[in-house]
Amino acid sequence: MVADSALTSGLVVLHIINNITEGEIDSVSLAPDGSFVLRLPRVPDPSLEEMYFASIRHDGVMYFGNAITLPVHLDSLYVIQAYDTLIAPLEGVPVALSARSVFFEPSGSEWAVTDVFQLRNDQDRTVVPREDGWVWSYPLPIGARDVSSEREMSTDVVRYEGGNIVFRAALPPGERLFVIRYFVDSLEVTVPTPGETEMLDVLVREPAPAMEVEGLTEDQSIQLEAGLTYRRFAAQNLVVPQVRIVMVQESRPPPVEWIAAALALVLAAGGLLALRGGPRTATVPTRAGAGRQSLLVELARLDEQYESEKSPSPARMSEYRKRRAELMERLRSRS
Repeated sequence: MVADSALTSGLVVLHIINNITEGEIDSVSLAPDGSFVLRLPRVPDPSLEEMYFASIRHDGVMYFGNAITLPVHLDSLYVIQAYDTLIAPLEGVPVALSARSVFFEPSGSEWAVTDVFQLRNDQDRTVVPREDGWVWSYPLPIGARDVSSEREMSTDVVRYEGGNIVFRAALPPGERLFVIRYFVDSLEVTVPTPGETEMLDVLVREPAPAMEVEGLTEDQSIQLEAGLTYRRFAAQNLVVPQVRIVMVQESRPPPVEWIAAALALVLAAGGLLALRGGPRTATVPTRAGAGRQSLLVELARLDEQYESEKSPSPARMSEYRKRRAELMERLRSRS
C-alpha cells in the first residue's frame, strides 16, 4: 500500500533470518491489483528462532512488512505499508521528539552516555534528504567525544558534525528510534534540549552523587535488572533550550531523637512491613506513558549489550534482531 492505495508495480523480496542463515531467498513482481504471493520454504520454526519478512522499494526507499515468526502469522493478509516522498530542504525539517532517555554511567574518571532518541514524523509522506543535506539534526552536550551510533546505522545514516548529530536516513511517517553513545568528562554537564521534548528522562546509574537536574523532577528510581538501578529525573512536554546537571550538598542525617520519634509513629500505625522494604527502587513508574519509557529503557539496554559483543554468532544475531523487532512492535502499538 502507498498511503491508502494499492501499489501496482514493483518487486517484492522475501527475507529469512534464523540461527543458521539470513538473506534474500525469493522475489516476485506485484500483480496489477497490488497483490503478491510468496511461498515460504517451510512453516516458521520457533526452535530455529526463525523469522520471515518481505520488503519492497518505492521512490528509492525500502519498506518492510512485519516479521512472521509463528504459523499463526500466516492466517492474515500480509501488508507492506509504503509512502510517497517529501524532499527535505538542505537544513532538514522540524521533527517531533516524542521521547528521549539519556543514560549516564561511570567509566573510570569519565561518564559514558547512552542517548536514546525517538523521532516522530507527523507528515503523511517519507522525508528524504537532498544529496548534500539531511533530514534532521540535534546538538549534543559541549565536550561530547567518541560519538557513535548503534551498529546497524552507518555513517551514511547518522553523523556527528560540528557538535550536532545529523540524521540523513529516510524518515517514514510514524516513529523511528535510534541510539547515540558518547563520553563526557564530568557528570556536571549541560544537555541541549531545543524545541519541544514530549517525554524526557535523565537516568544516572547508582551509586550516584547528590545532584539535581534543573528543569526536571526527580522521579522514582528505576531498576533495569538485578543490581542495576538508576536515579531518574523526568519531565513531560519540556520546552526549554537545555537542562543542566548540578551537584548539591549531601543532606545531613536527621538527629537520633527524630529517628526514634518517626519509628515510634510508624510502629504505632502498623507500618513495620514498610520499614523492611529498604530503600526505594521501584521498577515501574506510575505516571502516564511509563510503559513506553520502560520499553525504551529495555531497548537501549538490549542495543548496548549487543554492541559490546565483539563477534556475535549468527544465532545471537538472530536472537538480538528478533527481540529488537518485538520491542519496536510494542512501541508502535503504544503510539
